[in-house]
Amino acid sequence: MMQQIQNKPLTPLEKLISDKERIRKQCVIQEQKLNDDFSYIQENAGSLLISGFTTLLFPNTKSKKTESTETATASQPVTPIGFSDYLSIAQGLLPVAWDVVRPFLLTWGIRKAQSWFTNLLFKKKK
Repeated sequence: MMQQIQNKPLTPLEKLISDKERIRKQCVIQEQKLNDDFSYIQENAGSLLISGFTTLLFPNTKSKKTESTETATASQPVTPIGFSDYLSIAQGLLPVAWDVVRPFLLTWGIRKAQSWFTNLLFKKKK
């Protein structure tokens, strides 16, 4: 940087070093922003999730905050959520639901198979 003040052009190596330092500083700044965002999400995950679902399920209910933003963006019409939107939301949630339900189904299936094999092997004679 001092060389630029003295009007000497930077050598390619000096240019690479300064670019490396600039990029490193930008990475540190971006990492801090991401950490702040993750902290906010972790601290407010419940309320963010509930407000997101509420907005998706009940789009016509207005709060004071949304009224002020809607007056500012009056040129954009509010379209009600349709059945296809619900289907796409459900389709996006299916992998999550499957991950939750799968252990229960496996446990139930194993218990049923166990009881079936036990009844088959140890049939009571009348």
